[in-house]
Amino acid sequence: MREVILNTVGVLLTLGLVYSLNAAGLVSRRAFCKRLAAVGSLVILLFPVVGCNATTAAQDFANVITGILNIAKAEIPALPPADGAIVAEWTTLGTTLDGQLQSCITAATTSGGKKPAFLACFNTFAAGIASPAELAQLRVLSAGSQSKVQLWVTAIILGVNAALTSFGGTPAATPTVAAVQPTHAQLARLARRLGMSPAYGL
Repeated sequence: MREVILNTVGVLLTLGLVYSLNAAGLVSRRAFCKRLAAVGSLVILLFPVVGCNATTAAQDFANVITGILNIAKAEIPALPPADGAIVAEWTTLGTTLDGQLQSCITAATTSGGKKPAFLACFNTFAAGIASPAELAQLRVLSAGSQSKVQLWVTAIILGVNAALTSFGGTPAATPTVAAVQPTHAQLARLARRLGMSPAYGL
């Protein structure tokens, strides 16, 4: 299961990179679809152009969020103690929100598995994970810790936005924690660390 989750994270990082380039007009629609196809069968479950089962897609997206939070929690001991304590509060919030997301998905499934219900679940998570109070705490971290946290935050928002887009919603803005946002190369390195080929020809 852990391998499936980490592979899914890598796929969504790839989708985020390709989707951003397509939105900016740097990749043609034909090339965009071609690169999506190259990602493999998992994209069929995740990407909104395919008429997938909404419950399955929602759970896949939630698993991605869980996987990224687990990565963040595993790296807390490597941070300076003061920074680690702050980041632990944020990951605890994320874990709580993730649990609520899972419960929301279950309730949405029970009530008929309609896309608007799942959209509401992910909108609630997006609002919570970007809580201004929590973000303010993350902005007082040391520069090195800020850079790490920004990467995790960005990866989570990529996953959340994939879900929001899939269910017909509006992507959330990526919260700013560090002075500089992660580059595509940094996201690609994260994908490689997870055992994925991050670029698929980009």
